[in-house]
Amino acid sequence: MNKKIFIFSVLLVSAVFAYGCSVGGFFKDDANVTTKIGVLKEKPSSYTSGGSHILVDEKNKTTPLRSLVLNLGSAEYIDNKVQVMGFMNTKDDVFEVSGVSVLEVLSENKTDKDLVSYKNTDLGFGINYPNDWELEDLGDSIVLTAPSLKNETSGKPDMVSILQTPFVFDPVAPNKDSIKDALFAYADKNLPQMSDPSGYLNKIGEDSLDALRILRDNNEDVYLYRNGLVYQLSFVAGNPSVAENKKSYNNILSSFKFTGFTSEISDSTAVQEEDSSSVSEENLPILDMKFSIFESMPFHFKGEYPAKWYYSGEKASLTGSSYHYSFTETADGEEIIGLDLLSGDLPSGKKLKFGAFEAVETSTDGTISIFVKVGGYTFALSGNKEYRDIILLMSSKISSTQ
Repeated sequence: MNKKIFIFSVLLVSAVFAYGCSVGGFFKDDANVTTKIGVLKEKPSSYTSGGSHILVDEKNKTTPLRSLVLNLGSAEYIDNKVQVMGFMNTKDDVFEVSGVSVLEVLSENKTDKDLVSYKNTDLGFGINYPNDWELEDLGDSIVLTAPSLKNETSGKPDMVSILQTPFVFDPVAPNKDSIKDALFAYADKNLPQMSDPSGYLNKIGEDSLDALRILRDNNEDVYLYRNGLVYQLSFVAGNPSVAENKKSYNNILSSFKFTGFTSEISDSTAVQEEDSSSVSEENLPILDMKFSIFESMPFHFKGEYPAKWYYSGEKASLTGSSYHYSFTETADGEEIIGLDLLSGDLPSGKKLKFGAFEAVETSTDGTISIFVKVGGYTFALSGNKEYRDIILLMSSKISSTQ
């Protein structure tokens, strides 16, 4: 008996309005928005058109697809009959998908193998992989090797690798698409085969992370960016390659998520110096929480933030602020703590002292702000009072890199 599943997703940001959709996502007001029905498939390596996937209709006609809001490679979509909503991009004849409903489950795109849940807090990610695959931790990467074929005495097995490499990206004029901009900058420098990286954009993993996805014959590479790091996920086809292993790779890809890091930094405990002149007015709190370092090259400072959190930067809209950093608990979550770079002196308020740096604390209507003067800037960290301990610790860790 066929299963019926309905999944509908709509982008609730400015792109929605650019597409001219009505409230509720029905797209009534835009004649260019349409729907197509067919079986959603991975794009074959021999397929020369753009996009990341294809839709095959009942007449066996294929339409290339891409989506900037959905993970089309999700196991719930692949090899199933779906209805996609969106519009045809006339620049490259790729259908831009903004919504999907699964009409009929034709094939459970999951293996029958038991899965192992794996988390690497040194590299900051987690996945699920088949229990008969072999995993090797190489420090800056891991390699997953599929089981050898029965009665196969020669050839190489299929493999999946996940590699983390540093990539500094701090644009002069950042915006809300800083992750995409970082991926484009990485592609421009390291992936010359991507003449137009926007055509390779895809959504990956449990949190629908922005990624670049490129096919190379039967092989595949996926690139993700996070806070100065690029993650490359690769499927390396063996000889001979096994279709079931590519399916396992797609499930590994769908399960990928960013996690917190193991930190060599101490838990940001209270300052221990005996000289009272270098100790804050009140002892800093002790939190059962790991912190990671972030650094700004243009503004010549570094600080710390909770290792499980995310941060992004953009040109500030606040009067008097030249730049704003936003710290969140999830990749696309609401801002919890904001950091602004201000000019001028410290405001009046409760005086604090972090080592050699003077600081001031103010509070209004449930929000606290801590201002600290470091180098040529006054740094203002603000958030709800319930996060005061974290704000105190973050403020105490700001330092100049000049």
